Amino acid sequence: KIMEAGRPRRACGRFGVMKDAILVDINRKENLFNMRKNINKIVGLTLCIGMLTGCAHTPESSLVKPKGSKAEDAYTEAEGVDMVKEDSSENTKDKNTAVRTTIRDLLNAPETYKSQTTDDSAKLVVNTDATVEIPDVEKISAISVTPAEVTQDLLDRITDAFFSEAKLYTSDSYYTQTKDEIKKTLDELKEDVANGNLDPYNYGTDEDGNYIYDIYGEIEMYEQEYESAPETKTLVEGRPVAGSQEAENGTAENEFSGVAQMPDGSEYFYKTSSSGSDTLSVKIRKTAKSSGEKLPADTTWSEYTSFSEGEKPTEESIGISLDEAKKMVQEKVDKMGITDLQFSDWSYALCNNLEEDNSLSNLGSGYAIYYTRTINGIPITQTMADGGALEDMDSTMETWSYESLYFFVDKDGIESMSYSNPYTIGETKTENLNLLPFSEIMKTYEKMMVVTNADNMEYEKSRVYDIDRIVLGYARIYEPSTDPHTGLLVPVWDFFGSRKVEGDYDGNSYSDITDYPSWSFLTINAVDGSIIDRDLGY
Repeated sequence: KIMEAGRPRRACGRFGVMKDAILVDINRKENLFNMRKNINKIVGLTLCIGMLTGCAHTPESSLVKPKGSKAEDAYTEAEGVDMVKEDSSENTKDKNTAVRTTIRDLLNAPETYKSQTTDDSAKLVVNTDATVEIPDVEKISAISVTPAEVTQDLLDRITDAFFSEAKLYTSDSYYTQTKDEIKKTLDELKEDVANGNLDPYNYGTDEDGNYIYDIYGEIEMYEQEYESAPETKTLVEGRPVAGSQEAENGTAENEFSGVAQMPDGSEYFYKTSSSGSDTLSVKIRKTAKSSGEKLPADTTWSEYTSFSEGEKPTEESIGISLDEAKKMVQEKVDKMGITDLQFSDWSYALCNNLEEDNSLSNLGSGYAIYYTRTINGIPITQTMADGGALEDMDSTMETWSYESLYFFVDKDGIESMSYSNPYTIGETKTENLNLLPFSEIMKTYEKMMVVTNADNMEYEKSRVYDIDRIVLGYARIYEPSTDPHTGLLVPVWDFFGSRKVEGDYDGNSYSDITDYPSWSFLTINAVDGSIIDRDLGY
């Protein structure tokens, strides 16, 4: 409860140990970004998840069809198409000259698409004025995919790419507190008690009027820690090791957590792990500048959006060009030996810090740079979803998150890097997929934007979507209930843009705009028209 309520005033003692967890919880758009995203999506996902999980065996006419291996019968080879198109040019000698037929031609898809859809109440409006992005290919395949093996060579390449010249110490040794450090905290807490300040971190009281923060319990805990604390700190060097290691408590774990001290005085937090929905998760985060100045523990990087705290970055305000940032990142990717992912997208980014009053202060700006995999000319579409989510909190199902690689870069270099769940590409299940016409996909899109938002409209005054990008690309789907580590790359349509919500809460009116560049508001399977939940991965 203490950590949920806000940031502690002093990051020491138990909080010093917990600083490890704070620093590495850098999920796809950082902590604050994920919190906002999840709050915004709770109501909508309740309906969407119910549709996806409760209708596994609905009639063939349903928009929600079985996923994973149960749906493979739908992935049929396209019938032969006439690859000769008539050229009406007067200069063409042969009116039946062979002309390349692309997926856009086969689907009869336009370059742009425009429409407007509303629900019966007219409180929900979906405005679509979008470019239609389709890979310039002649066919799309369904391809099997599995998690790549986490080898020592891979971990060593990543470590050496960033920290070949650094002193790399284990987090346990780096964050261990000495007797003097614990005594300082005890003295501060006892002074608070003497002054009658029993809530020094302003956590408030619970519904019964009791302080959420137990200052007496904290004093007792620190007094116990003081007895076994060392007089001086002994730093222990370490590196990630592939496979499970034996922990002090006798359990097996596959995790390394450390702090890298660079020759220029800067420091980075570095963690590798394989747990939960991640077959591999690598997080690197700068924690001190080259001057040695520590960055606040609550520092977060996130994409710039219209509701971000701070002005929109520019190349001038960042102090480094996009091309320079991309070159810097590519050099690291090359050193890591990650040859099967390529630059896919970028956005402006802001670095913010959460203050004690829960406000955000801007610490700088930079670029978010994303990498993704392209297969036979078709990229895996970049979205903000991590995949691998559970249908409910009580689920014990094993899940698997998406492959992901992204960086945050500013004028001082790479500030943050995240790499997770590398894939091994398997056999082609269907060489030339039979895809639904573009017009049928649009009918499904316009219908399901209303259906998936229906519950929200009971609580909101209005909800307006402005969709400006429609993208055809790959997504990985799987069936975790039967095989959590075998997936299928299939073509999907994603719809990007912005959303504005207006409503009342607790007697107060509110307005909220969501326009993350990589938030897909709907994902439709291009083969069978079923709806895919990006967070669940099926």
